[in-house]
Amino acid sequence: MGKGVLDLLVPETPIAVIDFETTGLSPGVDRVVEVSVVRRDPGGNAEIVLDTLVNPRRPMGATEIHGITDADVADAPTFEEIAEGVSRAISGCVVAAYNVYFDMRFFDYEMQRGGYRLNPPHMCLMYLRPLLGLGPRCSLGEACQSHGVDYSGSHRAADDAEASAHLMEYYLAVMETEGIRRFHELSARGTYKFLRSFENGLLQCDAEVNRNTCRRSRSRRCQPDQGGTGAVPDILPQAEVKVRAGIPLYWDALKSAVADLEIDDAEIENLRRIAIAHGLRREQIRMLHGRTFASVITEFISDQWLDDSECRKLKRLHACLSRLGWAPGE
Repeated sequence: MGKGVLDLLVPETPIAVIDFETTGLSPGVDRVVEVSVVRRDPGGNAEIVLDTLVNPRRPMGATEIHGITDADVADAPTFEEIAEGVSRAISGCVVAAYNVYFDMRFFDYEMQRGGYRLNPPHMCLMYLRPLLGLGPRCSLGEACQSHGVDYSGSHRAADDAEASAHLMEYYLAVMETEGIRRFHELSARGTYKFLRSFENGLLQCDAEVNRNTCRRSRSRRCQPDQGGTGAVPDILPQAEVKVRAGIPLYWDALKSAVADLEIDDAEIENLRRIAIAHGLRREQIRMLHGRTFASVITEFISDQWLDDSECRKLKRLHACLSRLGWAPGE
């Protein structure tokens, strides 16, 4: 077992916060459609070093969540074309993401398609919260609200990555107060799966980080006059505006809740609160639950095989969704 980053000082180690928008939940079946990397080097400020739409080479999905349409990505690069830029952006860094298990599955799949087999050490900002004794795991928006971090809830990769990076700064300050200086001291605080990645070494890329790599105008997509589903025109009734805003909020909370296929009472109550506060209809909740279940099934059967372990996971997911009010077949 290698030492990886275990003996490195946390505040003196570069951190790359990543965020993906995707067509769904299952890498391979679904693809990345937007990627942003915010890099924090010791002694410097966190800054966006990569931010781009991505052409998934398949029909768009989940537009009602992120607002990205087929037209938005028509002229965007493929992930294979930006893979080298991604590797430079995270070179020498511990990777961090909110709900890192989701992002790293897509990271691994897309980078391998681009010819890169990387296994960087990584941290989950969603699970760092309970690990540091700051509260239960929750959605990014809820964590930002709890810790005084501005969060737009726009579902743009750059906005989410920047909010996550500011949240990381807060966590770093808490670690300093708690006397957690090295990664092995953080690892000793719990048993979460991502902590084992600290045994991996830092990726080293010969090329310098190009902070203009794949940068773009942040006003490029989701303007009301483009007619995208993600736009919310002023002429919509206020109730409909609330519903449209509630769908991605519910989706985020749902992704967080089913990350380990275990949903506790607090998470169920939070999802119900979001649904009620935004007036989500039963049909819309069914759609989000159905999308979740269908994505997992599609991923499991992509190898033309469904083993006992996968069946057990599907049963657990079904039970989780049922507790939230509806699961397929009910």
